[in-house]
Amino acid sequence: MRAALPLFLPSLAWASQVEVYGVIDTGIAVARVNGETRVYEETGFMRPSRFGFKGKEDLGNGRAVSFVLEQGFDSNNGAQSQGANYAFGREANLTYECAYGKFGMGRIGNFMSGMGSWDPWGPNSGPFATGWGIAASGSSMSDYLRMDNTFAWQSPKMDGWQVMAQYSLDVLGTEAERNVDNTRYLSGGVTYMKNGLNVLAFAGWRMNPTVEGKGYQDGQTYGLALNKQFDGFKPYLAAQYARNSLSVGKKPLLVFKAVEAKHPNTKGINGIAIITGTDVSCFSGTFKAAVQYFHGKNEGAEDKDKLKRLIFSIGQEYPLSKRTVLYAGTNWGKSEAKAHGHKEITRALELFSGIKHSF
Repeated sequence: MRAALPLFLPSLAWASQVEVYGVIDTGIAVARVNGETRVYEETGFMRPSRFGFKGKEDLGNGRAVSFVLEQGFDSNNGAQSQGANYAFGREANLTYECAYGKFGMGRIGNFMSGMGSWDPWGPNSGPFATGWGIAASGSSMSDYLRMDNTFAWQSPKMDGWQVMAQYSLDVLGTEAERNVDNTRYLSGGVTYMKNGLNVLAFAGWRMNPTVEGKGYQDGQTYGLALNKQFDGFKPYLAAQYARNSLSVGKKPLLVFKAVEAKHPNTKGINGIAIITGTDVSCFSGTFKAAVQYFHGKNEGAEDKDKLKRLIFSIGQEYPLSKRTVLYAGTNWGKSEAKAHGHKEITRALELFSGIKHSF
């Protein structure tokens, strides 16, 4: 499929190298949540289903222009994953490369999110990255955002080191008349990737608007990830500290949310998340195991609700070819919110298996 497009669009191929690509991932799952059992077909358990276009034109002298246009879809029903408002909801950006690095504009994932071609965090945040149900690092970490109206920069790699920075003028695309009435985001960090060792350190600052006298305090996130490829196995460790998060976690576990803003500078959720795990080569594939933990407080709540989340995950990949992989896994998780002496607890067990094909 990747080589087919130039045959049908010769004039486009002459101007730039254009590639059609995608992932189709579909499986079956059994989930038991607080004693209730559900059996369902699911899309994107291992990797979210998507299709897209990539293009690149070499301008000479180390310069190039490239683009990525990518849309997500649910392979079990054909729906658009990011909603009907987006033609390319996963990613849409134009990039210029030169001796000073890579400069991009458009809809780009937060560097500390696991979303999009600019992000180094996802595959380094744990063995399950941002997939495999509640095994995903987004189950305990904050600000996993796809951001509209974003500028991004990556430095050239220097002996394994790379510096990155990005700024979004309007994360949610609300397009308010005043810039301060839009949610803005500034982040940056440094990575070291050489000889199988990956070290990442990032910080992010979410600037929340105050509209009609209501709003949240600005949020900050700080993340550190470390992993090392050894012969036959790869251990991971990642941690994130977040202040004034608006939301933490994903279903079927309890999603922790900041209280409704009824005045300026409403506080959000403060907490720390830790993920550790490993990849192990076995059975002609890869066995994965991880544990993640979140502990925090909802600072805006009257009783400063205490929040906890614990997740254990195992999984196995078995490649049928370079493009097709069978997978299966199990997740067990527990989330707890405690306020005024009352506990709200959700327990979830996920069993799933599926097939992923890349084209």
